[in-house]
Amino acid sequence: MHTLPQYTGVVLPRFFVRAGLIVGIVLAIAGCATTPVALEQGSRPIAGYLDYSHDKNSVLFNTSDRHAQTVFFDTFYPFDPSLRYNNAEAMVRYELEHKPFMQNGALMVALGDLRKLYAPFFSYTVDAATQQFAVNHHFFRKHVAAGSGSRAPRIEYTKIDWQGRYALASTAATVSSATHVTTTNRNSIDTSIVASSSATAAVMLDAAPVQRDGKIYVPLASFMRSLGKTITNDTAASGYLAVSHVGPADTANDLFNPKYTGLYPNTPITPGRVKTMNGLLSGEISKGNLWLAYYFGDIKVFSGKVDADGKDINTAMSVDRILPYRLYIPKNHNPNMPSKFTFMLHGGTGNENAPFERPNDHLKNQPSPMPGIVTFEDYADHYNYIVLSPNGWTRNPVWGSGPGEQAMLHTLELVKSRYNIDADRMFIFGNSAGGAGSMNFVLRHGRLFKAMAPTAPGGSKPFAADMKGIILDMPTLLSCFTADVTVFYAGTAKDSCQPWHQENVKNTMRNLTLVSIDNGHHSYGPASLYQLAFDFFERVLDKRQPANIGGVRFSAGKTTATVTTAGGTTSTVQLSSAPLSQSGVLTVALDDLAKIYGPADFRVYDVHAYNRTPADLVSVKTVTYNKVAVNIKPGERFLRVGGAIHGNDTTGLTNKVAADDPRIDKRTLSVAAQNVNGKLYVPVIEFMQLFGRTVTVE
Repeated sequence: MHTLPQYTGVVLPRFFVRAGLIVGIVLAIAGCATTPVALEQGSRPIAGYLDYSHDKNSVLFNTSDRHAQTVFFDTFYPFDPSLRYNNAEAMVRYELEHKPFMQNGALMVALGDLRKLYAPFFSYTVDAATQQFAVNHHFFRKHVAAGSGSRAPRIEYTKIDWQGRYALASTAATVSSATHVTTTNRNSIDTSIVASSSATAAVMLDAAPVQRDGKIYVPLASFMRSLGKTITNDTAASGYLAVSHVGPADTANDLFNPKYTGLYPNTPITPGRVKTMNGLLSGEISKGNLWLAYYFGDIKVFSGKVDADGKDINTAMSVDRILPYRLYIPKNHNPNMPSKFTFMLHGGTGNENAPFERPNDHLKNQPSPMPGIVTFEDYADHYNYIVLSPNGWTRNPVWGSGPGEQAMLHTLELVKSRYNIDADRMFIFGNSAGGAGSMNFVLRHGRLFKAMAPTAPGGSKPFAADMKGIILDMPTLLSCFTADVTVFYAGTAKDSCQPWHQENVKNTMRNLTLVSIDNGHHSYGPASLYQLAFDFFERVLDKRQPANIGGVRFSAGKTTATVTTAGGTTSTVQLSSAPLSQSGVLTVALDDLAKIYGPADFRVYDVHAYNRTPADLVSVKTVTYNKVAVNIKPGERFLRVGGAIHGNDTTGLTNKVAADDPRIDKRTLSVAAQNVNGKLYVPVIEFMQLFGRTVTVE
């Protein structure tokens, strides 16, 4: 292990400063005539509490010289901290602005870097005349009082305010703390009164704070311990020093409550984490799930409005937060070849992990439509896509404006700087607020993408009057979930998925296919769609023109079909199975229809979805062709054309479409879709009419 070098710089006693001799002494020591860098003046103040879409407990600092500026931090779901990530542990990599060093055996870290790591709940002021500085740090305990695991749990917030006073060249310091009244209203956290406080107490640091190039450096372990943090110092064995909000002994806190299970460890330094972090640093781990982060300070953001000339109205905004992003690099990725790429956007109460974790939980409990593919990552590997899931900064990101848009643009540039992304093979999809965000982002940056696949678009989705330019002809696979109790499938409100499609999208976007996922759940529904979405993207990249079919003639018991093109040319196609007559209705195998209409265009999928428990799993065959999606069930006359309303579709949180609702599409197949020798037969004339195609029989 490379150890950090000892700092041998000179820290001047305070009386030298008062005597006005500092300039001469520094010049004499340095042996040059340069003007010394002035001591930093401090940081911005703490602005107040805000719920973010990301939270962390432990920051792990590397004590080797080679990787001293690289830290890792863990992550947990901020809106219900009791939840664990069940499919992957997110160890987020972040680069400090200033390189730490060792002094008297203590790891020294720049105060400015600590402020960013704990922003915006960390601030400090510096008195250059006295060489002293004061630090204010807030911590917020979050306890789930009710509704654990739900989308809207009842959380108790307790603010703890730490104050510390320190001096350069001195190991002596004083600290105090105040604990505020617990509240369940996050909007009242900043105004909550103090419930108890500690008297100012003297503490000793492991080493004296120093300045280097005008920046203050503090002994990390003892300094952060003075501000209420738990320190795990196992550097001799692991090479890492961990600073945690909550220690594993605090089992009353949700972070380490023993009744919660998952991959999140009770101690910050574990052999598995060390192996992962070292593998990332050495380059041994370069594929699969990667988490990285960057700091956003003051940025310019699009306000969502334009001026009289149609130009963006931008506004200044202080994000002041480290934002992580999740990146998936497929196992067959070739760094020397341009890669396919897709954004995957999270919803309003999610974060960068939700688009992976929630669907993956669902995929574990349903049949796999593709052999051996049981996670989203498996799909990304199969289709060989780099996947970027950015963090939207806070609740309900809009993505098409504000910090969400800037997070997308910034992370895209970061990924493009590290990987060879093919600009002609870029796509985007997302769920809920991410579905709406996909569309809003395409409205502003449509030239980046070849196609999009939004699912269950949330309340910020665009309406017909908003849709202009590239989005009108953008190849789009849109999906709505019939059991959705967040974005209601058939509600009367204009932003319910089906009515919104009918009134704003159907006759506006010219290259769109709507898929209705029977029994689809709002958060888990995307798990049912990955094969459809990736196949849709792949077909957009396929330059072959669809088969130009005008009409087809079948005969019962005959293994050939006569195909007529739109131009009048006829040909004979050999079928794999002879059509069958069922109750006087001619039925044809779906695989033969795919042969005639083109297997790249006439697609048949096994689609599975459950709403609350695996016991209520619903499975359908979804057929997509000619911008139409149709759901059928083997052995039944069931039929749902994309966007059609059926009884029991959701209209509200608890309400469903009544049996006598006039909007119900009462169409069914005239005869059941029938399995014969492993092939599914459908009544061919009426079935192909759903896709706008003419079929005749002899």
